[in-house]
Amino acid sequence: MSSFNIRALNKEDWSTYRELRLLSLQDSPDSFGSSYEKEFSFSRDEWVSRLDLGNMFKSALPLIAELSGVAVGLAWGLLHNPRDKTAHIYQMWVSPNVRGQGVGSLLLKNIIAWSNELNLDYVSLSVTTINKTAVKLYKTYGFEPYGALEALRKGSELSVQPMKLKLCAIAG
Repeated sequence: MSSFNIRALNKEDWSTYRELRLLSLQDSPDSFGSSYEKEFSFSRDEWVSRLDLGNMFKSALPLIAELSGVAVGLAWGLLHNPRDKTAHIYQMWVSPNVRGQGVGSLLLKNIIAWSNELNLDYVSLSVTTINKTAVKLYKTYGFEPYGALEALRKGSELSVQPMKLKLCAIAG
């Protein structure tokens, strides 16, 4: 069994984040609301500012999974507004080379633990309905569909299903 390291990104990791994010958008273009073409044009300052958590008015947990020092997974936990008591998961992606080895579970566990530490009530995400593997993973952790299907992006024929996990249902 491979040993994966999960760690939070900081602004000094901007080039690693950029590389992994662009790779995710190329590998799985039907999984994200953004596109490779859009984010490829971002400046260095844009990538650094995304990871400059000191300048954010919200709480964020940008994570990567590494195997032998190579980034192989990405996920962001984000708290938009502390009053709504809900963390949101964005940019969840695992490299095809390590899919099925538990990386997605490790990233989810870290964001759920972070959400519990913040005393939140829910963790929310949206998943492309055609991504059956991701839907199954989220359901395994107790995420349930809520709300209506939404378009992946403006003009897209693909739909995303919002899903939510009630944290009080998680046993310590």
